[in-house]
Amino acid sequence: MTQQEKEEKEFIQELNVFRNEVNSALKFLYTELAIHEIASKNKKILKALNSSPTFWNTVLSALQHSTFLTLGRIFDTSPEKHTIHKLFRIVESNKNFFTKDSFKNRWIRNEDKAKINDHLPQYLKTVYVPNDGDFREFKKFIATQNKIYLKLYAPIRHQFGHKIYDKSEEVKVLFDKVQVKDLEKFCVRLSGIHEALWQLYNNGRGPLLPIAQGRYSTRNILKNKHKQYESRLANEQFIEEVTVVLNLLKEGETARSKKNKA
Repeated sequence: MTQQEKEEKEFIQELNVFRNEVNSALKFLYTELAIHEIASKNKKILKALNSSPTFWNTVLSALQHSTFLTLGRIFDTSPEKHTIHKLFRIVESNKNFFTKDSFKNRWIRNEDKAKINDHLPQYLKTVYVPNDGDFREFKKFIATQNKIYLKLYAPIRHQFGHKIYDKSEEVKVLFDKVQVKDLEKFCVRLSGIHEALWQLYNNGRGPLLPIAQGRYSTRNILKNKHKQYESRLANEQFIEEVTVVLNLLKEGETARSKKNKA
């Protein structure tokens, strides 16, 4: 294995860790929001949840805590941690990963793609090669996301991760600064960062910016289901699974009510 192959392996590992962390944040956030949204629109489901309120309040609290703790890991500034900062440092230090020659070498090493080497010359014509300006703008974009995190979400993460508080007012002040829509956009945007880097490295598709903004609104996703042939973001899958679970819960509560009346 060459030195560049070792460095590319590290990049892929960091990119995969980043994807997993972002998907965790999406899972915790959208599971919580979907439960709230569905229950607010369906009296039978709300009744089912209220039949065991301590359990569901515990679940919702755990999901909320986990969202902000996961964001804290993603934006951690410790150099040894697997974070968005470490991921970009690797990208910035290894711009040669994204040349046509590097893409060609990865294609040839890939056993599946090697079977269609005849297509490589034509495909290379479409490969996007980012320039220094692309990387500078991408660095600024990540810095902007970091500023948003530090201003709005890091204080909540600090409360959840380090401080035992007696008064709910302490956290309420912090949450009053957070708009759910903005938090949804923020987390989906992180998923877009992964997608942009993955597509550039694996498929030669660019540019890195602007980041494609996937569907982020829990309410709109619930109203407008994706078509069967359409690909879904992770948040849409999590919302769909919450819908299945809560409908099963509603059926169980309905059956129990009928049994009690019999």
